[in-house]
Amino acid sequence: MKSVFLQNKTFVLLYVPLFLAASVVIFCTQKLSLHLFFNQYVGGAFDVFFKYLTYLGDGIFVIPFCLLFMLFYNIKKSMLLSISYIVSSVITQIFKSVYSFFFQNDRPAFVFEQQHVSLKRVPDVALHIIRSFPSGHATAAFSLFFCLSFFTKNRKIQVLYFFIAVLTAFSRVYLSQHFFEDITAGSFIGVLFSWCTCAYFQSKWSALNKPVFSLF
Repeated sequence: MKSVFLQNKTFVLLYVPLFLAASVVIFCTQKLSLHLFFNQYVGGAFDVFFKYLTYLGDGIFVIPFCLLFMLFYNIKKSMLLSISYIVSSVITQIFKSVYSFFFQNDRPAFVFEQQHVSLKRVPDVALHIIRSFPSGHATAAFSLFFCLSFFTKNRKIQVLYFFIAVLTAFSRVYLSQHFFEDITAGSFIGVLFSWCTCAYFQSKWSALNKPVFSLF
């Protein structure tokens, strides 16, 4: 675990204070009011930006990315990416199901519709209505970019990966697909289980530190 921290210290040291600050905001504010605060800024060029950026946390991007990573760059690292994504995503889906069983877990669009409050919406984005907590896209984004950051020693690239993960997670709030607490919890799951995956597998499969095409 310590070796993962030392190798990915920049990402971790950026994430920890952000997570703590987000947690304070969550506990000190009402989630509907917080969502309305962010929703007031929806509109303009950011609509297009977040509409497409959000796909970086979707399986339709992550899975092909892992396959291409394996083919052209590194089999072992692709396996770490894939395992981190799968494990963290499964945990998130289990948590969604359990949380939905015990608590009301509707998404912003449905919650505000029930209260007859109109949200600013990004055009041509279909809004989900159930199983809000935690955010699967936030989980996937932080899982993917935590691992990519772990693979590089370039601190500037690690910072870049961190902010891409943050913006991808925030896109879910911007698009009113999730509440702020959903993406915060999702990010924590993504970081935690990716950290564990990297710690367990980093010393394994050394013979696979090559792309698939190099085997032919």
